[in-house]
Amino acid sequence: MKKRILAVGAVLVLTLGLLTACGGNQNSGNSEEASGEESSVRVAVVINQKFGDNGPMDDLAEGVARAEKDFDITVKKLESESAAKFEEDIRAMSADYDLVITTFPYMTDATVLVAGEYPDTNYAAIFQFVNVGDTSIPNIWDTEFHGEQAFYINGYIAGKMTRSGTVGMIIGGEEPSPNAEGNGFMLGVKAANPNATVEFAYVGSYEDPAKAKEIASAMISKGADVLQTDAGASNAGVVEAAKEADILVSGEITDFWNTHEGFFGVIGIGFGDTAYKAIEMQVNGNFNGGVHGIRDLSNGGYFMDWETYERFAEANPDFVPILEEAKALEKKIEAGEVEVPFNTEVPNWEIISAQ
Repeated sequence: MKKRILAVGAVLVLTLGLLTACGGNQNSGNSEEASGEESSVRVAVVINQKFGDNGPMDDLAEGVARAEKDFDITVKKLESESAAKFEEDIRAMSADYDLVITTFPYMTDATVLVAGEYPDTNYAAIFQFVNVGDTSIPNIWDTEFHGEQAFYINGYIAGKMTRSGTVGMIIGGEEPSPNAEGNGFMLGVKAANPNATVEFAYVGSYEDPAKAKEIASAMISKGADVLQTDAGASNAGVVEAAKEADILVSGEITDFWNTHEGFFGVIGIGFGDTAYKAIEMQVNGNFNGGVHGIRDLSNGGYFMDWETYERFAEANPDFVPILEEAKALEKKIEAGEVEVPFNTEVPNWEIISAQ
């Protein structure tokens, strides 16, 4: 960990006096302290999506904010505008920060390259695949997220709730873990309702609500009366389509209950919890570099936000027995009685239903 010792002298005294008088200066996206005293650990968060998504980036920011309250750290947050900027932005933070947090596989190449240039800086590569196979980079801790178990539970709920026999599943982009979530969801639908049909589509973006709404509307026109979305900020478009059609919908991370009372529950993802853990390791001097971690239903990487489902049950008593079945199903999964494979193939209902 880099140590910075402030020189004591007349210039510093004058600077502190000016800062105290002015109340400091905070730039947008930068939560560095302006007290005139640097904290012991400096953390940079460089993300490839925008904050304000009511989704994974905001959840990550919340976890970092919790760490700011609990530990002696300074934080700078930076939205990297495009793939062409990833390397430059990560490098710019690496010289002056002890821990750099990056997000998603899109940033992996840049993270690995810059980590080699700054061996004394640690990197938390969230939802990335770095230390796999024979690869072990000592200053990178990377984590992947397995949500297939949580989405299996929601698929089971959807299979029980559908009246038309048609359910829709919408994912932001074609990636291994989201694919596994889609397959888990389909398996859950099949377990609850083998005669059902699951319509599936990618948005192609986690930040395109308009396209997501168009896809959802097309599924609704085919008879879908329950939708599951797994598309970040694009979820808003799916919920809007569900509201206009007055059908049921569920999503991940973001709670849309105030938008649509047919929104029946939230699958939580621990982006913020993972960022918090990375910061905690850095602060405690036991950063788990060279290791690839898996975050899933067993360790808070994913979780069922049962309070949101219970709220829906209070307004819809017919949902109560389905909710109890779903909670019992979670316990069976945790006990190993129900196994949900991590299948990263493109979700295909015909293949799932034939199994």
